[in-house]
Amino acid sequence: MVFENKEAFQKQYGDFFSKKYPDTEFEVIAPGYGAPNYDKLIAKHSPDLIMLDPYNYQQMAKADKLTDLEPLMERDNYDTSKLYPGLTDELKKQGGGKLYGLSKSVQANAVLYNADLFKKYKVELPKDGMTWEEILKLARKFPTSGDKDSRIWGLSSFGSSNLAMQIARTEGLAPIDPATLKVTANTPEWKKAYNISIEATKAGVLDEGISLSAKSYLQSNPFVMGRSAMVISSVTQLKNLQAAKSGVKNYKPFTLGIAAGPADSGDRKSTGDFYTGDIFAIPAKASNVDGAWQFIEYFTGDEYAKQYYGTKSSNNIALLSRMVDEYAGYKVNAFYKLKPNLDQHLQAQALSIRSANLEWKFWTVLQKELMLAVNKKKTADQAAAAIQTQTQAAADKVAKASKN
Repeated sequence: MVFENKEAFQKQYGDFFSKKYPDTEFEVIAPGYGAPNYDKLIAKHSPDLIMLDPYNYQQMAKADKLTDLEPLMERDNYDTSKLYPGLTDELKKQGGGKLYGLSKSVQANAVLYNADLFKKYKVELPKDGMTWEEILKLARKFPTSGDKDSRIWGLSSFGSSNLAMQIARTEGLAPIDPATLKVTANTPEWKKAYNISIEATKAGVLDEGISLSAKSYLQSNPFVMGRSAMVISSVTQLKNLQAAKSGVKNYKPFTLGIAAGPADSGDRKSTGDFYTGDIFAIPAKASNVDGAWQFIEYFTGDEYAKQYYGTKSSNNIALLSRMVDEYAGYKVNAFYKLKPNLDQHLQAQALSIRSANLEWKFWTVLQKELMLAVNKKKTADQAAAAIQTQTQAAADKVAKASKN
């Protein structure tokens, strides 16, 4: 088994599996943190099982270096009815039509909203498949008066640049082509993301990730404390809401609603704001395919899911790919409704391989220029042009260096 750290593997996987199959022994090949060279690892150690990120999964699948899992699933009558269908489809797409891997957990977001605030201010409730533009239109219907410790916020978000990047991920936008290093940060699609985020900040609907005057993390969270109408979040926020009920004195729970979204404006049934980083796969020349498949079958199956969701461990802050009706006491079907699209993440990882700092350069420029636009020192178009020019200059340096 190839895994980044032996101790972490034993804690996350080995201990669980040994209880079910006590006669199983693991040899963990730990290349360390960073970007492992799977070709070299497989050639040297011949592992039966590897865990991949989406980029390496895609690359190895293209090179026909992985084992197709569907024949094994059919042979053993593996129950696929509860698997996140959108994820399975995406893994098949990235595998060129074949399912070469299964993922244990997913990082998916949804629109969490305070139904009581929507009712109080007579604002229509969020619906499944809303775009960022539609969500922010709802956010702007809430009052913006009052100081930060007493007012209501339309949306909890960390400001213009973070919001612009969230919008871009949802829409599947990449600022730089990893193959050509050509920057595409001044396109109509990117400019729309900038404009939406700039106007939301100007309108005062974003809480900017403020920390309220309070003693604890939970008390300083506007959404948890019923002071923010919406937040785009993973299930982590559900854990926070449950913790507040017992951990915050005189806490007043509110009616929580969850809608699937934000959705890609080009396809309201999908989103690019999604990630999975632990795709189990079997190398094509593995000697113990059945043993490796048994491991995958267990950790993506019902038995492990019941143990995972049954524990009170605070470390369980992600959803499994095997769907569940409830999490932390809340219905979570909305998290599984949209089809995930990993294309943007794949481009980002390909770019990081060419240059570890280029995306960070874009992010730095983005923060600076959008702040100038928010403060009315530049127009949104001028900010977009500056982002394009400055990022392209940095990309050109990387391109030039790679030729030398």
